[in-house]
Amino acid sequence: MKKISRILSLIFLVMYIIYLLYLVFFSKDYGRGYFHRSYNFIPFKTIIEYMFFSPNLKATVVNIAGNILAFVPMGFLVPAAFNRINKYKDISIVVLIATISIEITQFIIGVGTCDIDDVILNWIGGIIGFYMYKVLLKKIKNNPY
Repeated sequence: MKKISRILSLIFLVMYIIYLLYLVFFSKDYGRGYFHRSYNFIPFKTIIEYMFFSPNLKATVVNIAGNILAFVPMGFLVPAAFNRINKYKDISIVVLIATISIEITQFIIGVGTCDIDDVILNWIGGIIGFYMYKVLLKKIKNNPY
């Protein structure tokens, strides 16, 4: 049963990564249809701008909640697929490498914005997903059936 759940987790992880890459690099819904190179290396600058100065609530929700939610599956699926990646430090490193790679690639190819705040929000999402995985794992282990 463990082997089947790991294989299914790996399949879902691959599907998730493909969809994430589509959203980040190709989706016209998120302005990916044109060349745009910009960056922000000041932590919390974009988050503060969206939260306190943006008149567009939808843009605020998409940017902040969207960046968090986008990486929840990674925090959940990576430890489910790979039993060696099962500690806070491990998943933090995986999520940070993934999100920093995405941000650098966005800058290089001129798609979206290379933003340290995206890294922060994506990392938060990955950690939330990881703790959801840990809670579910604990419930499964404590289930008498």
